[in-house]
Amino acid sequence: MDDRKKRIDDLLKNSQESRFSLETLLESFGENLYARACSEASNTKTKQPDFEDIRQYNNSLQEIAESNAAIVKIEEKNRRFRELEEAIETRELEEKERTKEMSGIYRRLGKALLENSSYDDYTSFFREQADALKSKLESLEARISELDNKEKGNVFSWIGKSAQGLVLKSFLSKAQENQEQLYHSIGERYGDRDSISKDDEVAIIRGEIEVLQGISKAAQNELAALKDEKLIITASFGIEGNPQKQIQTVKTHIIQVKQTLSELYKTFGAQVSGINEDITPERKYFIDTIVTSEDGEIIGRAVRLSQSITDNEKAIEKLKASLAIDEEKSKIERYKRSIEDKKDRILELENAIGDLEESVQDCEDHIKELEKQL
Repeated sequence: MDDRKKRIDDLLKNSQESRFSLETLLESFGENLYARACSEASNTKTKQPDFEDIRQYNNSLQEIAESNAAIVKIEEKNRRFRELEEAIETRELEEKERTKEMSGIYRRLGKALLENSSYDDYTSFFREQADALKSKLESLEARISELDNKEKGNVFSWIGKSAQGLVLKSFLSKAQENQEQLYHSIGERYGDRDSISKDDEVAIIRGEIEVLQGISKAAQNELAALKDEKLIITASFGIEGNPQKQIQTVKTHIIQVKQTLSELYKTFGAQVSGINEDITPERKYFIDTIVTSEDGEIIGRAVRLSQSITDNEKAIEKLKASLAIDEEKSKIERYKRSIEDKKDRILELENAIGDLEESVQDCEDHIKELEKQL
């Protein structure tokens, strides 16, 4: 019993290995045959054979090519999207730096305007505030200088001096910030006005502003174009879905098409090898036109592997039948033993019934004897 089961396991393993080898062989063979058939038709400029599997083969190859092209297109779009993001971020950072640079130029322009009496008509509106800030700064600087030159004295004097110095420096910093902001406002409000002289400091600074404004305008136009392109790609992603999901969907489709091709290859390889005999005369003639003498070795291997699988399956069926027969015989023996056991039990019960019936009769006879005494 155990030997037969081990033999079945060995045969199943051998059959699985042979089947894998056969399917691999037939798939490779069928793929080469399809390529050969279509290549010959293309080289001879003749119409390809009118068989459903040939059409399906060509359609599947086209689907795979189109799917791969679609993946490349999605990847290119996704790559361009990342490029745009990086470019936009770079341009925006550059624009921030230009804004900072422009702020510095405006402050220089505002200061230059205040210092040049030729522009008093324009700066008169800001003069009072500018003078007040200048006086405040000079006063704070003088007080700080005076405090720094003051003798330290005892520890309490030193602590008081330090605290006062911190307060004054804070006021000084705020006043300087206000002065810089005033310079910025004066310079920015001066806007596109022309300088009075062509070679004074105001004119030079105005030239710097015009150059920077030109660079900024060109950069903003470029940035707007980049954002528009990004928006178009973003909109397409919104319609078509996440790029990675799109790619995965296409790849899944390619796998399915390749599975279809795999079955086509194996079926065609089996037909050419004679393993599948159910083919029409037209199909047989077509096969004869593409098979060469070099294919004989492959066909022979395929036939031997197929026969090995068939022989293994038959041997397995015989061994399984033998095991099943033994199992049925074992059941019959168990059933027979059970029947004998039950027959013996029935006989015991019948004897017991007979004894009980005699006891009943004895009891009835005794009752009759007793009744006579009444």
